Amino acid sequence: MRHTILVAVLCCVWAQPITAATYFISPTGSDSNDGTSTGSAWASPKHSLNCGDVIIAASGTYSASNFYTGKWGTVTCPAGNNVAWLQCATFDTCKISSTTSDGMWVDQSYWGVEGWEVTTSENIYGACFHAGPSSGSVHHIIFTNNVANGCMGGGFNAYDKSASASVDYIVYVGNIAYNSTQESGACYSGLNTYQPIASDTNPGTHMYIAGNFSYRNMEPSTCSGTAPTDGEGVNLDTFDFRNGGGTPYVQQAVVQNNILVGNGGRAVEIENNNAASGQAPIFIKYNTTYGNNAAPTGAYCQGNGEISLVSAYKVQVTNNLVQTAAASGCSGDSIFGLEVSQSNNTTVVDNNWVAGLSGNNTFLYASQSFAYGSANVFGVSPAFANPTIPLAPSCAGSANVPACMATLIANFKPSTDEAQSYGYQPPTTAEVYDPLFPQWLCSVNLPSGLVTMGCFQLHLTVSVS
Repeated sequence: MRHTILVAVLCCVWAQPITAATYFISPTGSDSNDGTSTGSAWASPKHSLNCGDVIIAASGTYSASNFYTGKWGTVTCPAGNNVAWLQCATFDTCKISSTTSDGMWVDQSYWGVEGWEVTTSENIYGACFHAGPSSGSVHHIIFTNNVANGCMGGGFNAYDKSASASVDYIVYVGNIAYNSTQESGACYSGLNTYQPIASDTNPGTHMYIAGNFSYRNMEPSTCSGTAPTDGEGVNLDTFDFRNGGGTPYVQQAVVQNNILVGNGGRAVEIENNNAASGQAPIFIKYNTTYGNNAAPTGAYCQGNGEISLVSAYKVQVTNNLVQTAAASGCSGDSIFGLEVSQSNNTTVVDNNWVAGLSGNNTFLYASQSFAYGSANVFGVSPAFANPTIPLAPSCAGSANVPACMATLIANFKPSTDEAQSYGYQPPTTAEVYDPLFPQWLCSVNLPSGLVTMGCFQLHLTVSVS
């Protein structure tokens, strides 16, 4: 007799190594060179490449003009699951300091940027790292292991140009966004995506923000002609594309395993994801937040939460570790651990550890039949080891961003045993199955130690005897 047996097997989906070319770039290079050696280095990434190719940047100080819009080459990527890398030879030794523009503006698809530090000043619209179209839409852009160290117009920005040109498959992994919202011409955040447009309808996570450290992003007293509206650690903004009449974005987004502390606005804000035609599924998991909503004034103060969902449906908030540092702030209004405003029962907020001062754990407004889940732990201090928020990062000599942020990580480790399974978890090299991990990132050779790679999938095999 023949029997069919179903056996669960964890199977690796790492891509096979591919043949790739290596090129070089330097502060003294020339784009008339062939780029194939350090002695014939390029000046900019404006060269046609293939996915998997790497441009190694020599340590030094670079001009932002060589990394602005129009300075990125076309990358050929038939499989659509990789990038060409602009990689600093040694972490945090490739520097850009711009007074006139964005530090970097990636305006072509299939690019990854690794190991750079950028500062912008004086120009009120200058972002440190910017992904966005100069003409048609762009997609598959990775910023990883970079430092935005004082910026005028946002630390890491990705946003639309028009109702038909925007961004998709944006990845922010293992970066620092510090003091990146200084300008007054508009209102920005540490890590932001605004009004994306889907480049395809493939399932799985399209927008991925994980393993980042976003802190002390404080807007000035006015921005865009109003009191501050942003200054968040992470902001997923207007996926319903209500501004400008674009098609609502309905692809999956994940904000996971970040530390977000001392920002002027919320730690995480999801706003405007409630189009009648459909909403993006958004997951907010394993983030540690503390002392946000620190701006003394703001345009929207009532109900501010460390994690805030505003006019947002289909959001899942789980496994986060949240503590407020003050009972009130912006214009004297209360600060809460969690905020849900104008949502509904498609949203789930459960199994979080939330310690709001003066009992300000949750705020709820006009959200139909939504209710906070019964597995949340409210009002118990996680007893952070030393909840002190550092000043500007100094990463010289560090191996990577987590090493540079070792003190911050240690400061916000909970001493309460039961709280230690919530919030930020140190990355591991263990074989992990994570259905929220973007599987296309398994092909791109991300630097190790920034996030836990969820590239192991559960498969069923059939055995016959």
